[in-house]
Amino acid sequence: MKKISVLAACAMMIFVVGCSKELKVTVKDNLEVEYGDKLDNALLYDKEKSDEGVTVKEVKNFDAKKTGEQEITVVFGDSDDKTKEETIKVSVKDTKKPVIKLKKEKVEITAGDKFDAASNIESVKDLVDGDLKKSEDKKLTKNGYIITSNVNAKKAGSYTVKVTAYDVNGNKAESSYKVTVKKKPQEQTPTLSNNQSSGNGYTSNQGSYNKPATGNTGSNKKPTQSKPQQTCKAGELPANALGNSGKMFNSEQEAIDYGNMMSAKDSSIVSFGYTQISDKCDNLINKWTVHFNYGNDYTVK
Repeated sequence: MKKISVLAACAMMIFVVGCSKELKVTVKDNLEVEYGDKLDNALLYDKEKSDEGVTVKEVKNFDAKKTGEQEITVVFGDSDDKTKEETIKVSVKDTKKPVIKLKKEKVEITAGDKFDAASNIESVKDLVDGDLKKSEDKKLTKNGYIITSNVNAKKAGSYTVKVTAYDVNGNKAESSYKVTVKKKPQEQTPTLSNNQSSGNGYTSNQGSYNKPATGNTGSNKKPTQSKPQQTCKAGELPANALGNSGKMFNSEQEAIDYGNMMSAKDSSIVSFGYTQISDKCDNLINKWTVHFNYGNDYTVK
């Protein structure tokens, strides 16, 4: 009888030891998570290689808005209230660019109108951190956006406005729109009124007139000739037509390529713009020139 009791006690001890074995969890390491995203607990461990019924009870030290490698503590558990802590390496990366929304892709104004480059921007946002603010710092590389504009609202031509945005982690997005400045309509020459000279020697003044001196009917007198109006010559370029680049190009793309090349060579160039050339008659011709901004030769809004 005593032997049976000992055997029973041994069996009981084996049963208890077998039931209290450590929870088996196979974790996944070196996980990558997108900046701002919620951590997917199912990716933290291999369900097929872990004990049945294992779940994530708690995650410690994880920050979705902190880029770089993080060591987080994960508490696993099962239905038998067994738990196990594991340290897992997680890398948070921000791969998404800011989003720039424009009201229009093309804007038209008349020469002499006021122009605000920012008025055509609907919004500039980061998908995680929200609205980005406009900055006047042309060397900005994080958390904001800048506007580069070569628009001369007083001169007819085609111009470009560029918007460059950076999120808090330095991701960059660019967008641009065209601005066409139309010529201001010319005022018509007023017709002669009753109070103006008719050119025949008589000056009308509210119904009365001054007669020419007697003895001279004016028939032998040569009529006064008006000076011919000075006309412009179509196609002739004004002295400042080629901007500060001094060059003329056959297409917008040639002008852009030249601007990019010179900007890469000369670090003092802040930005550049290209403009369609007008002749002395203020007519646009199918030629373009480039204007460089060294920081003080035109206003960048």
